[in-house]
Amino acid sequence: MYQYIESGLSNVYLKNGYSIDRVDGDEFVSIDDINGLHQKIGRLVVESKKPLSHEQFKFLRVELNLSQRVLATRFGVSEQTIARYEKGQSEIPRTTDAALRSLYMESISNNSPVSYFLDLLANSEAEQAAQQILLEEVEKLWEVTA
Repeated sequence: MYQYIESGLSNVYLKNGYSIDRVDGDEFVSIDDINGLHQKIGRLVVESKKPLSHEQFKFLRVELNLSQRVLATRFGVSEQTIARYEKGQSEIPRTTDAALRSLYMESISNNSPVSYFLDLLANSEAEQAAQQILLEEVEKLWEVTA
């Protein structure tokens, strides 16, 4: 069996579907249908009833081809928070766990607008933060000025 640590998950082993070639004393592993393998691993991770581990969290983010910064923006947290989840330094909130699982399932089945709503929320929060509030006092009452 081959321990497939290249996936970033320490508990994945392959019984077959790979070959090992030796060239000049170095070993090179070739995986058959690596995309199918990663999709199967992703589905197993997402369908597990256990909370995501830090390794699984990172695996799903990488499979989604999202940087820590982009994922942080979508989830309304700092990039450092995502990094701490992936290093196992912070507990992953259940809502974040569920959102990442949903994003992954959406990416492979296109049946849920999760990313659309997360982007909408992130953009809305950014717009609100950037919006300038201008007030003026009119007859002893504060009013919003255009």
